[in-house]
Amino acid sequence: MLWRKTCWHGLGCVLLVLLAACGHAPRTMVNDASRPMGHWEGRLTLQVAKNPPEQFSTAFEMTGHAEQGELTLLSPLGTTLAMVRWDSHGASLQKGVDIQQFDSMDALTQRLTGASLPLPALLTWLDRAGPPVAGWKISAQNLKSGRRVLAERQQPLPALQLTLLLDPSS
Repeated sequence: MLWRKTCWHGLGCVLLVLLAACGHAPRTMVNDASRPMGHWEGRLTLQVAKNPPEQFSTAFEMTGHAEQGELTLLSPLGTTLAMVRWDSHGASLQKGVDIQQFDSMDALTQRLTGASLPLPALLTWLDRAGPPVAGWKISAQNLKSGRRVLAERQQPLPALQLTLLLDPSS
């Protein structure tokens, strides 16, 4: 009898967590009509060479261009983990109801990873070979499973490796 009661309590907790995770933040963005908006979906992996090393991997959706955009990080169940928005006035990070404001995407990524990531500059690499980005070695290739973009930085420390694997349909 105690076993059944424990199972129902456990199942109830799991259902509550799943229901709470189903809430999505609104996905709205003001569109700058003078620039075409791109849209990409896929997986990203960020490796930071610290002691101990850190790695973060998640699904993502991204819409925008270098001057304005939105990046949504998704859980394996498709729920929104975090949303990043940027424009000429700065960048914001939204996790649930918490919103943090930053002066730029560089400042936001510096705060989150300990290093500045050139996310807006990488947007050009998502569809085709883009321009060089100072301090970064970037390569891209088309695969059957989608496009793969690899960006590596050795200096300044910590060394970083950002891999984006785009879905073929995006």
